Amino acid sequence: MKIGIIGNMNNSYFSLARYLRDEGYDCELLIFKNEPEHFDPSQDTFSDNYKTYCKHISWGDPANFFTQDYDIVTKDLEPYTFLIGNGPAPGYVARVGRKLDIFIPYGYDLYSLPFYRFVHPLRISSYFQLAHYQKKGIRESSYMLFDRTNAAFETIFARLKLNGKRVISPAPMLYHKDYEQQTPVSTDPLIQRLVSERRDTDILLVQHTRQVWKRASDLWSYKGNDLLIKGFAKFIKAYPLISAKLILFEYGANVNETKELIYRMNLTDSVIWMPKMARNKLMQVLQLSDLVIGELHHSWLSYGVALEALCTGKALMHKRIDGEFDKDYAELYPMLHAYSADTVCAGLSKLVENKASIADMGTAGRSWFLKYCVDLPIGSIINIIKERKLALSA
Repeated sequence: MKIGIIGNMNNSYFSLARYLRDEGYDCELLIFKNEPEHFDPSQDTFSDNYKTYCKHISWGDPANFFTQDYDIVTKDLEPYTFLIGNGPAPGYVARVGRKLDIFIPYGYDLYSLPFYRFVHPLRISSYFQLAHYQKKGIRESSYMLFDRTNAAFETIFARLKLNGKRVISPAPMLYHKDYEQQTPVSTDPLIQRLVSERRDTDILLVQHTRQVWKRASDLWSYKGNDLLIKGFAKFIKAYPLISAKLILFEYGANVNETKELIYRMNLTDSVIWMPKMARNKLMQVLQLSDLVIGELHHSWLSYGVALEALCTGKALMHKRIDGEFDKDYAELYPMLHAYSADTVCAGLSKLVENKASIADMGTAGRSWFLKYCVDLPIGSIINIIKERKLALSA
């Protein structure tokens, strides 16, 4: 059985391909034409072995769905008996008369692509047709693997009327074997600058979410970055003798607004701005930190920023309403809860007052990550593959 994984948003599916290949499966990754450059496999590994099983395909841009030559899509998918997809993959697969064995969405492919929306007139036909086939493809997928979300987001699944089985589990978003090393190995001047800052700083904080807090293309993109800035300002005022630095990334629609807020809060000397980075460098930044701050606007359990923090064994602060998730898990990873400037400040105060216990949170978080974000989803996916193999041989 040859397995094709279609799409590589967030480099999550490159990670999945590696895990399945480690288990002996013949697996290839098909990378969409319009995949962002920083989600290329080269950005998430320290070797070039990926070149033997990762292929760039000429389709996948939703704006071209209407004009696509589907003979090419059919031919590209022909070698694969078992299909796993994300992004617009359900739509393309349904359009050529096939279905996904497993749909592993990342979010936008669930809450936006299956629903018609206004776009540029030249792209209306493509997005309208894609919405139809995306919804069809999602409904026809045998399985969907997607973690429990907040109550508002869960209503989307009712609108989609899934026919397949949903597996409540995070996607295996990170290949942890590449990030066991806890000391940065990059000679990049940006990383080396942070190594120097680490030596001279009592508390080093990182928030690597997009800067989206004043305006967003959709409801689910809001991150609450301003709450971090305001809480950090309160913390600096309360602990004037503590040397603390916050690392942010020039990524997202509201970078300039965040810089203006930092200036107004007199935090310019306490914030380090980094450019958008490949994951293989970003993870080294996280390894230098004392605490990673995630999203403060919506309540989530598992998403890219959170899982990257957990993978590196670093303590995590973000918004999580435990009652939305604890029924699906025997345990939740320990963390610092924050959803306002005051709760951010309180969490940072706990870090100062007991740095060792916060570090222990990170260690426990990594154990949770390996159990629930690697072993559980990979085990579930392998069981589905075995089930499919048995059905084919019957």
